[in-house]
Amino acid sequence: MGITHRPVNLTAGQRVVAGVYHVQNVNAYDSRLKEWMRRFHGVATRYLGNYLGWRRLIERHDRNISPADFLRATLGIDRVQHAMGT
Repeated sequence: MGITHRPVNLTAGQRVVAGVYHVQNVNAYDSRLKEWMRRFHGVATRYLGNYLGWRRLIERHDRNISPADFLRATLGIDRVQHAMGT
């Protein structure tokens, strides 16, 4: 799936990996995602990718999303380059 796993050893006092991956960023995103998903009363695994994409779009545009932004994202011509790494 092209997902990179960066473990953080909290018991050893490690909170940041490679100066970029901070445990608080992960916790904050997890909290925002759970709060946003709560309104849907559960999501079928089949559609989870759609909901995560929707949420990414909301976070990227800081809730100032225009219909044109949605259309560009749907067509795959969004102005934001996606980070793909291994």
